[in-house]
Amino acid sequence: MYRILLLLSLIMAPFCAFAAGNNPNESKVVTGSVLLDQKTPLDAKVLLAALKTDWKIRTDSANTGEKTIVFSAPGATIMIAYLDYPVAPAEIKAAAQISWLWTKAAAEASRHQAQAVISVIASNGKMLEAYKLFTKVAACVLEQRSASGVYMNNQYLLVPKGFYTAAAHNLLSNQTLPVYCWVYFGIQQEKGKSGGYTYGLHEFGAKEMEIANSTHQLQDVQAALYDAALYVIQNNAIITNGQSIPVQGEQKITVRLSKAVYLEGDTWKLEF
Repeated sequence: MYRILLLLSLIMAPFCAFAAGNNPNESKVVTGSVLLDQKTPLDAKVLLAALKTDWKIRTDSANTGEKTIVFSAPGATIMIAYLDYPVAPAEIKAAAQISWLWTKAAAEASRHQAQAVISVIASNGKMLEAYKLFTKVAACVLEQRSASGVYMNNQYLLVPKGFYTAAAHNLLSNQTLPVYCWVYFGIQQEKGKSGGYTYGLHEFGAKEMEIANSTHQLQDVQAALYDAALYVIQNNAIITNGQSIPVQGEQKITVRLSKAVYLEGDTWKLEF
């Protein structure tokens, strides 16, 4: 583990130094783990070939080791590290408890034996492209190996294999952004009122969004949050207080900044 972390730091150093010459805060790492069912290292040759042919990713300057694969893609450096032990059980348990997208996560995700940690190093201004790259690489690993799904530790997000690979192929074929693979959407209902929140927009440099005390159905609250999050991510939108943003077709919702209801700090409240 120490050698892998050291290698990552060495890879990041020149990239961060380059970014620092233009903007000290410009570099960032998108990271997550593919949950592997068996303790078998990745086949670098097969994986790199699949990334090129199946996922149309240029894999320049590839450097492979016993447990690591490092290569350059347009605008990013990508590292895949094989770890012969699972993600901490407490983390998986906590994420599984809130995972409505993967209802059997508690049982299925907890059985994984190893992990492939994927790190995409890019600039803050290229986070959408970095997440697209991460998604394609993760889907490639999922299809090459016996695996149950993907865990995004910065979002406490667990996504099952079938859903993830289908979303990744939609991204590849028609550029449909797999927002559910990037952002967690929580929903709440209390005393006949519905609410919900996003957790993951911070990865794209935006504040999280919430809907509180809504008279709409839970599915409509979730759909409104999804459309709002998609708008922000897709357009790299900078929201202003009192702005109206499009959701659910032609409908527009006003957003205002205020103290969070479900999260911490301030969030954008959708008046829905």
